[in-house]
Amino acid sequence: MKKLRLSTIIDVLFRLYGMRFSESSIKLFLLAAIVMLPQSLSAFEEYYFFQDEDGINGIIQCEINIETGERLTPGKRIWSGSGGRYIESPHMYKINGYYYLLAAEGGTEYGHMVTYSRSASVWGPFEGYRKNPVLTNRNKAPYIIQGIGHGDLIQAQDGSWFILSLGFRQIHLWQPYHHLGREIFLTPVQFDQEGWFTAGTDGTTDAQYQIAGGDTVIQEYKNLYTFENTDWNIDWCYMRRMRPEHYALSESSAILTGSEISLEDVDSPTFIGIRQLDFNMELQCDVKLSTELSKNSDLHPAAGITVFMCEHEHYDILLRPSMTSSDASLKNPDANPGYETVLRLNIGDIKHEQAVLPLTHDTCTFIIRSDSLTYHFYVRTKQEEYHLGSAESKYLSSEVSSGFTGVILGLFAEGACNGEFTGFKCEYT
Repeated sequence: MKKLRLSTIIDVLFRLYGMRFSESSIKLFLLAAIVMLPQSLSAFEEYYFFQDEDGINGIIQCEINIETGERLTPGKRIWSGSGGRYIESPHMYKINGYYYLLAAEGGTEYGHMVTYSRSASVWGPFEGYRKNPVLTNRNKAPYIIQGIGHGDLIQAQDGSWFILSLGFRQIHLWQPYHHLGREIFLTPVQFDQEGWFTAGTDGTTDAQYQIAGGDTVIQEYKNLYTFENTDWNIDWCYMRRMRPEHYALSESSAILTGSEISLEDVDSPTFIGIRQLDFNMELQCDVKLSTELSKNSDLHPAAGITVFMCEHEHYDILLRPSMTSSDASLKNPDANPGYETVLRLNIGDIKHEQAVLPLTHDTCTFIIRSDSLTYHFYVRTKQEEYHLGSAESKYLSSEVSSGFTGVILGLFAEGACNGEFTGFKCEYT
């Protein structure tokens, strides 16, 4: 088995979640993706879910043409797992004469786990580890880190072994909700004299480990994200099929052209976002609204920032031309009718304007401050900073909203308008 620098592997995987990377690590990951995902996937379609005639699910193996994806041999079930549901993500390694087959079981939720078996032949029979799961936090409670699974074995240059796995952090010891999505965890592995391995602290992942290895295992944490130090094509994402003509992106600004599609639609609104990476955060951005009255749209024009989980659950702070007065209006004695900023909360079928603040100008600064439990929304004008309101993070969690990819901090525009975003800064503390 080829040994790779532990720092390079960490670079590759953490880069996918917004951490620092190098060009060589990206090339390494793309190479792996090409190997694992041939252009033609037709040979694998029937194996995404397999159930034999006896009703038993399992991991199926066959030989393929790596260039075309053509299946060369019949599929053979080589292991049925340890008994957990949703067996998936099999990985195989040859170490000291044995073939080790890792799998994920339990689903990407609180019962997630890493299990494994081994065989002297790549075709089996595979013997399951008698203490499976080898790694899980399913019974480690109360504890922030949960959902440990989807493990990969890696070896450092000094010969030590680790499991890189997915997991998530819940918002509080006694509140089982998580909204940041899955993250990467590194857990030490030890092999015994018979070639079986254990992982972590009694088979669980702790928050941190002291790992020998010097400079090869240093993780460089990036805590400040701006337009200038991020890449539109890597760090940022759109929803579904974006319309290129609606985006003018430069090193220091983003100009978004709204459309008839809103954030509530299961479609492609004008939206570009970056994933939230930690609980304690301050985001701020200057927004300028330009309405285009010559364009027809049923949507009232607006531009702003959203804390977005899905179409049903998201918190928006936006700037729009003034509408009729609202009972939720805040008092700004210096304002004249013209524009207003709005805090809009969407939780399931509840669509609520928490606050409306009249403004005199078409420009303001939006600020979002958060901890693990709460988002706080502010608008700064030339006069002062106003607190529009707060909302709980748990209503954007996987447990409420479903899914497991986490909250995205997005810039958006709706209706006949242009939204110009400058001075973007997202800082984790």
